[in-house]
Amino acid sequence: MSEALTQDPGPAARVRLCSRRDNGWSSLQVRLLDNAEEAELDLPPGPDQVIVLVTRGTTTIESHHGATWRRAAYVPGSIGLTAPGHPTRLRWRGPERTATTHIHLPGPLIDRTALDLWGRDAARLGRPDALSVEDPVLASVVEALGAAALAGADELYAESAATFLAVHLLTRHAVAPPPREIGRDELRTRRAVQFIRDNHHLPLSLADMAAAADLSTFHFLRVFKTATGQTPYRYLTRIRVERACRHLERGVLSVTEIAQACGFATPSRFASAFRAQIGQSPSAYRTAVRGPAQ
Repeated sequence: MSEALTQDPGPAARVRLCSRRDNGWSSLQVRLLDNAEEAELDLPPGPDQVIVLVTRGTTTIESHHGATWRRAAYVPGSIGLTAPGHPTRLRWRGPERTATTHIHLPGPLIDRTALDLWGRDAARLGRPDALSVEDPVLASVVEALGAAALAGADELYAESAATFLAVHLLTRHAVAPPPREIGRDELRTRRAVQFIRDNHHLPLSLADMAAAADLSTFHFLRVFKTATGQTPYRYLTRIRVERACRHLERGVLSVTEIAQACGFATPSRFASAFRAQIGQSPSAYRTAVRGPAQ
């Protein structure tokens, strides 16, 4: 997630809590903000799906799209949605300071969820983007996440909530058809995907993955690539690198320990795979997301 999410937004708001900085959460980001009565902000496009819940106060907010401004009244329970990759220009004015809870869901989670449910990229469904929506279920989950972050809940809480939020957003707030009927080969592929996620830290062979899907290796290769667009080994490497990113963000294990924990045979293979997928070394990534060691 972007380092900018942990920075103070200046006079527009005061950050009371940042879950990555204060809790070490990496599966999603929670920020609790106290906002000024009046402000204007230009926000660059980000990689995350953002949910903003008003928890206290009232204000009138406007969002700039093209040559026009859209306006909405914000009261406790109001929710704003910003899709990944959308620049945003906001201004608001009200009689009092407001408090908001901001949830940042990683864009790749939204895309994977869309692929799992509908077999298509989230961009084809229309990623959720709205100045104001009413959704009591979403409001309840966001409020619970804010309370959990304040209470110091474990990362597992955030990870479980992130998956639910991704499914709920795409089902309720995207232009998505009903989930399609799942064929036999896709069910087998899903079993293999879950097997890879659960056992990525082990030295998995192609035969191991094919056995989880109850297919021959030749048939498994074809079916898996058709369903996911990737070979099984490429998918396995992606999962290993994603898990490595979480370890690097938490900052507990060394790079060598992370390589072993994520199933890479050697630290050099880990470094090579990480650079190929992320574009920088594991050490450089850790410095970028956590800052230089004191």
